[in-house]
Amino acid sequence: MIDRLVSCLMAVSLALLIWLYARSREQETLDNVPVPVEVVLSTRQGEQFSLELPSSRSQVSVSFTGPPQRLRELQMMLQRKELHVVKTISVPDDRLNESRFSDSVVIEATDINAPQGVTSHVSEGRNSIQYTLHRLIERWLPVRFDCIREGTTFPVVMDPATVLVRGPKEVLANAKDICTQPSELPSRPLHTPANVAAIGRVPLVHEMEGRAVRVTPSTVQVRVPGQARKKYVLNDIQVHFLCPPNFHFKPQFLDERAGKLNLELLGPVQDEAPRIHAYIDLSKGKFLSGLNHEPLQLQLPGGFQLVQEPPRVVAFQLLPGDFNPEGLGMPGPTSPAVPPTPD
Repeated sequence: MIDRLVSCLMAVSLALLIWLYARSREQETLDNVPVPVEVVLSTRQGEQFSLELPSSRSQVSVSFTGPPQRLRELQMMLQRKELHVVKTISVPDDRLNESRFSDSVVIEATDINAPQGVTSHVSEGRNSIQYTLHRLIERWLPVRFDCIREGTTFPVVMDPATVLVRGPKEVLANAKDICTQPSELPSRPLHTPANVAAIGRVPLVHEMEGRAVRVTPSTVQVRVPGQARKKYVLNDIQVHFLCPPNFHFKPQFLDERAGKLNLELLGPVQDEAPRIHAYIDLSKGKFLSGLNHEPLQLQLPGGFQLVQEPPRVVAFQLLPGDFNPEGLGMPGPTSPAVPPTPD
């Protein structure tokens, strides 16, 4: 009886040993696991080049084989984002002066920090990552103000006039200047005389030709010098009529003086008197023959303003187009329905 019991215990123990051995030999597989790859530049060349990768997140596809327990450990590492590859690159000494250097880094199975007992398999031909290194240089460049409003010709003074720019050699080698970020011209406080300068600060751009640059200082002072002003007295400015095509009436002022203006303007100092366009717009609306009243339109050159208020409404009469008045005053000049353009 005792012999049978001993034999049963030995059989169970042997079966357990065989089961444990089989379990220890059992292998599982995780296929096509994306493993992130970080490509870094060597410390000694970190200040000489900038690194450009095809995408912000580089990775390779890796398959793993190992015991179930080890693969569970691997999965925990993946969840904690502890499984990754770091590859350090550098430029060969004979190519250090080139503006651009391109190559690829190959990821091997030995680069994968998998748990002990897990075998990594990296697919051949899909285990390389392309990269480009750009040589960095420094240059002093003059600053150019980039005004949001097109056609603005006010003189501006930049302080400092030149800044130190650090960026790719292929960009800076032929650069003539560096722009501010598109900005409005600084304005003077309300009621400040025109001869007082307007001052403001604007930031400089952080990219040139789509490549990042570092600028020192990052902002500059913009100064618009004050302008000397002069008072102009303009006499006998002729008022015109702006008529549409095939207008059926003949406009005429009630007297000779009604068709002329005397104005005082304040504006920049210049040798010639400013040219003013004064007109009555008959190109819009419906008109009847006889006495009419319409607003006076004025167009002033840029930078000029009126010292006094001009007459807002002007009286005139509309006569039939074939009527030739005598003794009714001087007819006002007419023009087609195209608004005059100030100088």
